[in-house]
Amino acid sequence: MSGAPRDRMRLAAELVSKGATMLAEPCAEDGGIQVRYRGKVYCTAHDDLSSITTAAAVSFDTVTAQLREVLLAKLSETTAALGTEKEAAKQDQLVSLAAKYFDLLQKLPQK
Repeated sequence: MSGAPRDRMRLAAELVSKGATMLAEPCAEDGGIQVRYRGKVYCTAHDDLSSITTAAAVSFDTVTAQLREVLLAKLSETTAALGTEKEAAKQDQLVSLAAKYFDLLQKLPQK
């Protein structure tokens, strides 16, 4: 990362636009600008911020497909557990959970 104050400020502003919080206190090591992003504090002067400044392209179709796979797996697990469950109260919980997974699957756009 460049040590130029203008570059550090630009990077801090970019991170803030992605949800980071700029901290009032400078970095104790080098006086750089600090930001908190997803629970972690970064110094724009010396930390490698390439992984958090590069936005990954995510499409709705990709997320929908991933969600569909997760819901199908969970529905399968729940159905298997329901088949072996003896207690009525737990069966009721499993049926309710399976119904929620099924409803969510029905709401997803078709491929």
